[in-house]
Amino acid sequence: MTNLIKHSGQVFTPDYLVNIILDEAGYQGTDILKKHCIDNSCGDGAFLCEITERYILAYQSHYGSLTGIEDDLRTYIHGIEIEPSAYECCTANIKSLLSKYGLTGAAVDLRHADTLTVHELDGKMDFVVGNPPYVRVHNLEENFNAVKSFTFAGSGMTDLYLVFFEIGLNMLKEGGKLCYITPSSWINSVAGSALRSYILLYRNLISIIDLGHYQAFKATTYTMISLFQKGVHKSDFAFYEFDTRTSGKSFVCDIAFDKVSINGYFYLADNTTLEDLRQILTPQPQKFVSVKNGFATLADKVFISDNFPFENQLIPVIKASTGKWYKAFYPYDENGKPLPKETIFGDAARAEYLAANKKALLKNATESENPMWYLFGRTQALKDVYSDKISINTTIKDVKSLKLCKVPVGSGLYSGLYILNEGIPFDVISKIILSEDFIKYVASLKKYKSGGYYTYNSKDLEQYLNFKIHQLAKNGKISVRQPNKRNLSECHHSLF
Repeated sequence: MTNLIKHSGQVFTPDYLVNIILDEAGYQGTDILKKHCIDNSCGDGAFLCEITERYILAYQSHYGSLTGIEDDLRTYIHGIEIEPSAYECCTANIKSLLSKYGLTGAAVDLRHADTLTVHELDGKMDFVVGNPPYVRVHNLEENFNAVKSFTFAGSGMTDLYLVFFEIGLNMLKEGGKLCYITPSSWINSVAGSALRSYILLYRNLISIIDLGHYQAFKATTYTMISLFQKGVHKSDFAFYEFDTRTSGKSFVCDIAFDKVSINGYFYLADNTTLEDLRQILTPQPQKFVSVKNGFATLADKVFISDNFPFENQLIPVIKASTGKWYKAFYPYDENGKPLPKETIFGDAARAEYLAANKKALLKNATESENPMWYLFGRTQALKDVYSDKISINTTIKDVKSLKLCKVPVGSGLYSGLYILNEGIPFDVISKIILSEDFIKYVASLKKYKSGGYYTYNSKDLEQYLNFKIHQLAKNGKISVRQPNKRNLSECHHSLF
């Protein structure tokens, strides 16, 4: 199953979510009769079986019997599946369902085909529903070029589900509805930029149900349900959150299309929160602090330890995610430049240690391919070892989960971020970050992690800090000045 998920994107949908999605699309009651409905990546038939059963019950309710329904089922219910075993499973499930109603000779329009190449259904569907495949383009063994030819696949590390948005929207007739459950990443990823541009242009997004931290699938994915209607042009869309107690949706607010986008990304929140976010994410006239990523040795077990067999070329290092201190083998000078090879290997114990770990450091490469195998995998954070800084973890859920630590000159950090705060006292930084306002800000970014946690990146934190410091300076709570060309700030402050 893991390989199937990675390469074909198959993630099967639980029944309760199928019903929520069909209800959200309006596929219920006798209004669905003589209406075309498709799941264009139908897998084992979770959606297609429910679609078929709803149609049977609606037909029986309207006509009093199932006489003549065979033609309707073949005409109005459609499914496409590329993966052979899933297609066979879907065929068997549909056959079993039809037998339940005595329709042993009936069938739906189920196709064993590649949805990427099916165009004869474009402009014909009243409903497009489903759970499109989640698979990065680089994991596709075939059809890479076909995928990249779609408009919605034009940016970033494209995921196949984005292409299925484009395919599904093309399948709709005027007034038709599309309702998918997909990863929520399209609202704030580079890959989702074309879809977001489409939404802002056509304004045909009707609603979003954000499942938040709730993970409906075994695959580690955070999802949302999106409803579109072709041909409408609205001023806003409805935003809901998933209620785990009722397994239903809970209305949050309507979000205006001219408010949802900030710097090209979508943010889902009420107007007050959106306005706060817009101010925070707008670049400030003065940059007081910088935020960067810690070491990326790509071999922490080799470079970081409490028990090295040698004593020099070691520096203190903090694991920002836990706040715990260790030692790091640091083969660099005070400017972050690699030490000469003869210096690094000049100590017998150190040379023996590196030789013992050479295979792990080469990572299947040859020495000619990676002649600097004894150095960190990446150069980030090297130039700031000999600067004062503050470490911070990036996976949080409340103020208590924040780990803010002073990292003095000559020390490094990994597994988190660091703040270069020259001139801005630690207690000012601490007071800004260790606050409910910061937790609310991070939560509003909607970068979910398991266990109710959120994450954020260096830019998210840097923008927040500079905005808050600018506000404090503007309101006279602190005074700052820039003493030299390095854009460092000196700060005098009062408690706030």
